[in-house]
Amino acid sequence: MIVYSVQKLEAYHLMRDQGYLEGSLELAMFPEAYKWMMGQMAKRLPRYNGQAGPIWVWNRRVNRNERALLPKGSKGVILKLNIPCQDILWSSFEDWHFILNKVPITFDEKEWMKFEKLDFPEKEVIATWERLFDLEWLANRPKEWAGDIQNNRLQGVTPKIKMDQLLKVERFIAK
Repeated sequence: MIVYSVQKLEAYHLMRDQGYLEGSLELAMFPEAYKWMMGQMAKRLPRYNGQAGPIWVWNRRVNRNERALLPKGSKGVILKLNIPCQDILWSSFEDWHFILNKVPITFDEKEWMKFEKLDFPEKEVIATWERLFDLEWLANRPKEWAGDIQNNRLQGVTPKIKMDQLLKVERFIAK
């Protein structure tokens, strides 16, 4: 499957030198959320060994002029890759932010209010997070509550990208 990944230029150089790039928890902006995602990768990706952190990929060509791809002024690359489907775990980019903010992924406002009345109990909140991967369930939520998932971006995670999967490299400076 053709996907795209945004990486710092240094990460690309490392990939080129060693022949592959693996995700690293040491570099994660949100280590607890990334650990949770690694647990999901272990459950859902048959060939994942549970060791490497996630590398983010997109099912659309990334525009190098987009804001917030990397810190402003940093040198980066957009990698066009061909990765087997079974090595990518897909989810909703928008709904991933619920996990980053440690709040529940709810069907509607009524369910959100139930969590709010209970002061967002951690165990119950975390139990909702696996909904992130049920794209059909996410699409069936009321649009006035959750928006239109058809317009949301899909993001994927994979544990490793290899040079033999690389089709194209586009350099850019983050804006």
